[in-house]
Amino acid sequence: MNPKEWNRWFSSMKPEPELAQLPGEWETKCEDRLRKMIVLRCFRPDRVNFAIKDYISYYMGKNNDFTTSKPTQLSEIFEESIPASVPIIFVLSPGVDPMDQL
Repeated sequence: MNPKEWNRWFSSMKPEPELAQLPGEWETKCEDRLRKMIVLRCFRPDRVNFAIKDYISYYMGKNNDFTTSKPTQLSEIFEESIPASVPIIFVLSPGVDPMDQL
């Protein structure tokens, strides 16, 4: 294990660490994208969201429906919901509060 190689990988911004080759034998140990994402999570948790988007795009195609959020009106969502089988689920980011819309 070469600390200089890991430091170069850790500090890289081009290509982004989630796209860059892992140092040394770790690239061959982590040929699977999920394994590489686990290593990334250990060293660069700030880049995990980007790696997840890349992972989803790779396996689900370049369709952005799975990786982008679309602003919608709560009234439209409410009309499509059914209390017994199609609930409304909020996935919130830090600092987001939907209470004003409710």
